[in-house]
Amino acid sequence: MTAKNKIDIINFFKIARPYQWIKNILVFVPMIMSHNINLSSFTESAKGFIILSLIASSVYIINDIVDIESDKQHPYKKYRPLAADLISINQCKIIIFFLVTVSILLSLNSNIKFLFLILIYFFISNLYSFILKKLKIFDLLTLAILYTLRIIGGGLITDIYVSSWLLSFSFFFFLSLASIKRKIELNNAKKLNNKSILGRGYSIKDLKIINIFSILSAIISIIIFILYLNSSQVKNLYSSPEILWIICLILSYWIFRIFLVSNKNQINDDPIIFAIYDIKSYICAILILMILWFGTFL
Repeated sequence: MTAKNKIDIINFFKIARPYQWIKNILVFVPMIMSHNINLSSFTESAKGFIILSLIASSVYIINDIVDIESDKQHPYKKYRPLAADLISINQCKIIIFFLVTVSILLSLNSNIKFLFLILIYFFISNLYSFILKKLKIFDLLTLAILYTLRIIGGGLITDIYVSSWLLSFSFFFFLSLASIKRKIELNNAKKLNNKSILGRGYSIKDLKIINIFSILSAIISIIIFILYLNSSQVKNLYSSPEILWIICLILSYWIFRIFLVSNKNQINDDPIIFAIYDIKSYICAILILMILWFGTFL
């Protein structure tokens, strides 16, 4: 393999952003929360993870094409392969076609509803890239919907029922994280003496309201989880449901720690990407899984 080919492969992986695939772990949530943990459910969820990851990568590349001019002026995004002229738009189109084709082919022998969800996810994601990301509040609502669609997809591909409790919690939880991401971008713009975020509809004047919006969304998600703990569904699924209250404390700690860390400008862009490299986030995730296990079998 020549040096040029090695560089092309590296740029391909960079523009596909495989580190973002961690978000697609959400497809495993229905299997875990419904206690349908078996080989069949795991295999189908893993397949859903792969399909969503391929589709997501195609969307990221389309987004890079749309944002190429603003990315060239961004302090961090200017190093992305397309913005840095390390890969051409025509090469990107070939990669997009390949990723979408493979993901659809993999979806053909799955639940037909899952295939429709993939198409809906692809459509909404691109609508976001071209239009919705420039609209205040609508961009945040869209991001929260896209995260929630991943959970719905996990339910569809495994034929597992996804409760309204889980969907409503997911929506407000990720609405909060999306708002934090915008707050971080506004803080970055403020440091560079810019009055707005390039390619977005927000200005520095929106910083305070976005901060309030993120906190309120987080509080609503915690309240929904508390209401869920008092539901009949929890009593049917768990032998010791009272232990699940500890999860409330862990979730509250994690989300409000993200607030504090973002206020200290210790997160460059996406709080979820920050969590990938954050040991405390892994500890919280492990503790939550342990509590779910104890609540089920104790």
